[in-house]
Amino acid sequence: MSGLPRSWLFTPGSRPDRFEKAAASAAEALILDLEDAVAEDKKTEARGHVVAFLQSRPQIRQQVIVRVNPLSRAVGLEDLATLARLGSNGPDYLLIPKAEEPVELALAAKVLEDAGSPARLAALVESARGVARAAEIAERTPRLAALMFGAADYAADMGQQVGAFQPEFARASLVNAAAVGGVAAIDSPFFAIDKPDDLAAECRRSRGLGFYGKAAIHPAQLEPINAVFSPTEAERELARRILAAAPDGVGVLDGKMIDIAMVRWAKRIA
Repeated sequence: MSGLPRSWLFTPGSRPDRFEKAAASAAEALILDLEDAVAEDKKTEARGHVVAFLQSRPQIRQQVIVRVNPLSRAVGLEDLATLARLGSNGPDYLLIPKAEEPVELALAAKVLEDAGSPARLAALVESARGVARAAEIAERTPRLAALMFGAADYAADMGQQVGAFQPEFARASLVNAAAVGGVAAIDSPFFAIDKPDDLAAECRRSRGLGFYGKAAIHPAQLEPINAVFSPTEAERELARRILAAAPDGVGVLDGKMIDIAMVRWAKRIA
């Protein structure tokens, strides 16, 4: 998971005036959104804005992700083909929404390979069916780097209100599926912009559950996300000491045995 972003900021693809502002934020990744944030009659125009931004590719530190439209729709297939043809000028990741069918991830990977694009994939799991098939999705293609949880659509699929619903089963299932596939689990955005303490608390719960990072819908949410999901200096130092004490996977540190599970943790942190 080295190099994978921990904070993912959504920005509407129809608002190119916000692209550079998002790039000036503390986000580790920018999600340029062609799906839910874009009106139906603006989707082709939004795709053009995103392509122009990618082709000009200003000097930004963030990785760029594009959320395409569902691959079950013509507009989604057009997004996929257009972005794949950009090759090395394309996004770092494509975020595939409404992920339910592993074959769609395989299709996306094949199109990227055919076009010579190095882009990785992330799957947005946001339905009961998607959660049920998350492990299959996670294992479908080596291009996949992450599973992201979509809490709002999942709540709607369950007939619940997103602010009151507690989808801990879905979150745990997604984290477990990501581990099965050897990919990262990224948590859903927190939808209240003006409650930083509640956001920080949710981030701590998410990290404790096994999520690697979290999406955001506003730059003000990035500081708590980055603070919680980034390893502390104490964690980094412990990881370095574990790796030094157990280069072969077994050793002793401070009078305690170190096993391969601890070494695996240390490699993720160091």
